[in-house]
Amino acid sequence: MPGWDQIHLEAAALVAAASERGLTLRLVGSAGIRLHCPGAAAALDRRGRPAKDIDLVCAREHRKGVRALLEQRGYQVDRDLLVAMEGTRYAFTHPATKVEIDLFVDRLQFCHTIELRQRFARHATTIPIDDLLLQKLQIVQPVTTDLMDLAAVLETHEVAAGAGGAESIDAGYVAGLLARDWGFHHTATANLERLVAAGEAGSRQSVAALLEAIEAAPKSLKWRARARVGERVQWWQDVNERAVTY
Repeated sequence: MPGWDQIHLEAAALVAAASERGLTLRLVGSAGIRLHCPGAAAALDRRGRPAKDIDLVCAREHRKGVRALLEQRGYQVDRDLLVAMEGTRYAFTHPATKVEIDLFVDRLQFCHTIELRQRFARHATTIPIDDLLLQKLQIVQPVTTDLMDLAAVLETHEVAAGAGGAESIDAGYVAGLLARDWGFHHTATANLERLVAAGEAGSRQSVAALLEAIEAAPKSLKWRARARVGERVQWWQDVNERAVTY
């Protein structure tokens, strides 16, 4: 498995090469959190967060160009996944470096869906910090590394009432999204409470501010109707790992 130094360099090089070709490509996942700002990278290193693959998202109209870029750099596409996902998700492996890449198109679709098409312009390298946070909050059964990522984001970024800049978490954006989707709200608040229970003191203030904003946000009629059903009906989408998607 490649280490963080190799992952970091390759991830940055991929986004830069895509930009030179006029392609919209952004980092997500743990590599995205690391490259978003040095503080988050340091927080992950303190927790001993192991290296993982590179997760990327691109604009729909640029997916062919991004695929061509990756293949020119020696990556091989997973053809079975390509057929199974019908162009909404790609997987690549570099046979020499062993770096693995997951490429999503326009949105992240896991336990809950995060639409990103209108968010690409907010950061040149990664998706916005709010969406990096949401990507971790949407996981119904987070593992230790997911909680590490979540804690690192909240420890190193203040929670603001509105769009306070690239390094602030927009509580209004997060709360507004969750106020329209009870299932996502239920999963996200449970994960924030997991951080508190885990004793993540460094992120406690941000967690409290975020929970307050989420609670205060006016809920949609659809949200309230779904809340009455509660956990009697599954509130998340089933997620298949790459190896079993097909």
